[in-house]
Amino acid sequence: MILTIENVNRQLKINAVIKGILLGFIVLVFSIFSYYFITRLTTTPQWILGGPYIFAIIIPLVVTLFFCVNLRGKLGGYWTFRQAVTSIFIMFLVCYAILTIGRDLVFSKLIEPNMVHNTEEVMLNVKAQSLKINGQNPAQVKQQVSDLRQQFDSQTTPGVFVILQNYIINIILLFVLAIVFSAIFKKDPKFAPVNK
Repeated sequence: MILTIENVNRQLKINAVIKGILLGFIVLVFSIFSYYFITRLTTTPQWILGGPYIFAIIIPLVVTLFFCVNLRGKLGGYWTFRQAVTSIFIMFLVCYAILTIGRDLVFSKLIEPNMVHNTEEVMLNVKAQSLKINGQNPAQVKQQVSDLRQQFDSQTTPGVFVILQNYIINIILLFVLAIVFSAIFKKDPKFAPVNK
C-alpha cells in the first residue's frame, strides 16, 4: 500500500474508533462500579461524594491521556492539529455512544431500573448528614432535603426534547474537549508528507 495522507488519515480514524471502543467500555465499567460503590460499598460521605469523581473523571482522564499518546505514536509521534482533533473527537464520540447505550439504555433500564432513585436517596442522606454535622436544626435539614428532593424529581422524567438537547450539548462539549486535548498533544511533523 502506498503511504499517502489519505491512507494515514483513514488508518488513524480506524485506530481512533478502536481506542473509543476500549475507552467506552472502561468508562462504562467504572461508571457502573461507581454506582455500586456509592450505593452499596461505602457509607462514608467523603467516599460517596469523592468516589464518582475518581471513577468518572480521574481514571478515564488518565486512560484518555494514554490513548492520545498512543494514537499519536502510531503516526511516528507526530500529527497535525486537524489529525489530532479528528482522532480524539472520534474516540470521544464512540466512547460516549457506548456509555450512553450501556449505562443509560441497558444498565439503568434492564439491570438496575431503580438506579436514579437509589443514587438520589444516597445523595439526600449525605446532604442530611452534612447539614446535621454543620449544626443545622432538624427543621432546616428537613426543608433543605425536601428542596433537593424536588430538584431531583423535576429532572427524573425529562421529555424527548430535553434528552435530545442534552445529547447535542454533550456532543458539542466533547468537540470542545477534543480541541483542548488536541492543543495539548499536537506535534506537527518536521516535514510535509507527500500527497499522492
